[in-house]
Amino acid sequence: MSEPTRFGAKRVLNAMGMPTILGANVCSSAVRQAVDEILQVSVEIDELQAAACHAIAAATGAEAGCVTSSCSSGLVIAAAAAMTGADLAKVARLPDTDGLRDEVVLPLGHDINFGAPISQMIRMSGAKVVRPGTANHCEAFHLRGALSERTAALFFVDSGDVNPGGAFASVEEFVEIAHRHGVPLIVDTAAGLDVRPFLAAGADLVITSAHKQMGAPTSGMLCGTLALVKACYLQNYGVGRAMKVGKEGIAGCMAAVKLWYGRDLEAEKQRWAERAAALAQHLTIRPARKASQVLCSVPQGVSARAVANRLREGDPPVWVNDADDAAGELLLDLRVMRGEDASAIAERIAKALESPAPPEEDVPYHDLLWSERRLQEWPNWR
Repeated sequence: MSEPTRFGAKRVLNAMGMPTILGANVCSSAVRQAVDEILQVSVEIDELQAAACHAIAAATGAEAGCVTSSCSSGLVIAAAAAMTGADLAKVARLPDTDGLRDEVVLPLGHDINFGAPISQMIRMSGAKVVRPGTANHCEAFHLRGALSERTAALFFVDSGDVNPGGAFASVEEFVEIAHRHGVPLIVDTAAGLDVRPFLAAGADLVITSAHKQMGAPTSGMLCGTLALVKACYLQNYGVGRAMKVGKEGIAGCMAAVKLWYGRDLEAEKQRWAERAAALAQHLTIRPARKASQVLCSVPQGVSARAVANRLREGDPPVWVNDADDAAGELLLDLRVMRGEDASAIAERIAKALESPAPPEEDVPYHDLLWSERRLQEWPNWR
């Protein structure tokens, strides 16, 4: 039996990666030091955010940037900014949008659930969501037909949860259509590796998570044109006030973005290779589509999904990235896996494969991993 942390929760052996349900990434010593230092002093938040603006711009090549409390709050703030611009009177009115261009176009196939629907985040600003296309199809003509004199912005979502077999217009087509209509193109790349390709494609604003790939404390990062970033920042004096980020989030994001965009890619790959080698001592694995992941074979007749759920219910819990019964494989993510944990994870998986048994609760295995039962029983789980 593992001992709970002093915070009252067991430490998870992480072969899943950076989902919010596991607290996303872990912070480096440099990021922790930045957070510790800022927590011990008083600063003017507007001035600190101005410094963050320059740090984000220097790292990404954007005109400007700012820090939000999360990527999801960035969705709300971006939609609000598209409606109000830098007009503080309009900022103060939201979510009352009477008289404003208050429609946001979001393709139906891009309206994914990341823990909540993207369209719900946009509607929190007061905007109305127009969703052209279908779950697997949205071309340029769908977008053009959805734009009107009421349109405030067009949204593009970069996510693995968007139907990979679908037929969707490219981000370059989104940019061309949005700009021809005189509205901004806003990109949500919550778990994306790099905002720069979207900026280079002409996106006016890119929203990303700072605490996933970059390893900041819980925070989001907005970057893009100075005018739109400024309009986003001014939402702190309107609907964004309820989702403001603290000084620790801002300083941590500043440190993390500098490290992330200057990291040693070869050293990163070497670390993943070492984790994979440790897993291979106990498991049959092979490379996955991403260099940061490996696939673990599950014996014929054994349910990968059941194994994954049993591992999650164990003590300590082991979380894997995905379980594919059809292929007979577990997907293991190496990015947040500690070196000292790799062997323990492999041993736990090997034992579960040797002695398969049904889990206490068989939930669909995906990166949300919640069940109605667990939500309704909270905080007194059985």
